[in-house]
Amino acid sequence: MRYLSKSITRDLKKKMIILSGPRQSGKTTLAKSLLKKKVVYLNWDIRNDQRMIRNIGWPKDADLVVLDELHKYPKWKNFLKGVVDDFQNKPSLLITGSAKLETVKHEGDALTGRYYSYHLHPIDISEASLFLPKLSKEKRLEHLLQTGGFPEAFLNLTDAERLRNDRFDLVLQEDLRDLSKSNALNGLKLLIEILRERGCGQLNYSNLAGDLKVSAPTVKTWIELLERLYLLFLIYPYSRGLARSLRKEPKFYFFDCAAGYDSYENGVALENSVACSLLKYCHYQRDIFGKKFGLNYFRDREKREVDFVITLNGKALYCIEVKKSDDNLSSSLSYLHKRLQPKASIQLVQFIEKPKEIKGIKICSLPQWLGDFHT
Repeated sequence: MRYLSKSITRDLKKKMIILSGPRQSGKTTLAKSLLKKKVVYLNWDIRNDQRMIRNIGWPKDADLVVLDELHKYPKWKNFLKGVVDDFQNKPSLLITGSAKLETVKHEGDALTGRYYSYHLHPIDISEASLFLPKLSKEKRLEHLLQTGGFPEAFLNLTDAERLRNDRFDLVLQEDLRDLSKSNALNGLKLLIEILRERGCGQLNYSNLAGDLKVSAPTVKTWIELLERLYLLFLIYPYSRGLARSLRKEPKFYFFDCAAGYDSYENGVALENSVACSLLKYCHYQRDIFGKKFGLNYFRDREKREVDFVITLNGKALYCIEVKKSDDNLSSSLSYLHKRLQPKASIQLVQFIEKPKEIKGIKICSLPQWLGDFHT
């Protein structure tokens, strides 16, 4: 069972659950793992199931109804509002599907107060212990950097690269069609390839527009589509109380931490894997406990940069720098730690002989620290 199973099972007794996340991250598998004796699983892509959904024809004495790919149903939010208002939470409803479910919070209030939202992420370093219990944390990280965190690729090392590429193509060809009438498939594919080459960098829409021979607003629209498709996510600069933190460009990361970088051995894939773990942690804290966690980065006009700042209610909680082998204290991290005085500042190093602490900042093993950083 995945890391959200117990919490979702608990909350299904209270409200409808909307479970969103990247394609092939395991949403359907998780839903089916919750099945009890009286459960109905309906997929909008199956014609007979579609008819039953439209007619609200499932048995009302079921323990649970799982509606998959429901976002493809026009006015699906109003449909769900009517179901919940008419039948309350009997039977319990679990709604799963592609990234379009994430837009529910931004498109009116049809479902306000009627559901709990959950995000299912791919496997990270911590969760990898459930799948590879015999491997050390260091070996699990190496495996993750080679395969990415999506379950099918993660569990099939030999075919991982092919499976990752197939997933990208499937998302663009199928999910993009459902999400948008855009005919910019070739442009989006080229944009993804450019972003892969520039992994974990700051987004400069004007530069990308020049490379793609389109306008900057078009590039921004494409980036937003890739976000909604759960191919990548953006993190923005942290500037609270820091007037000199003037850089506004977001940084981007792929949900697939091994998404086509030149080599899993480079530091880009490592930073991406940490970004995925930290975002997963922040979403978990929001979804399960309602805490307002956020993920940012820091860079000022003096080009001091720290990879990640985890916030709680807008205030810095953790400042985190990622290194492959450099265990010398980062001057940027030292500066930010002194300015923000967070709960903890940590320099995570993949290959380190011995953990240490300098000026109140921990310099420690990346796989060991993240391996214990549980959701």
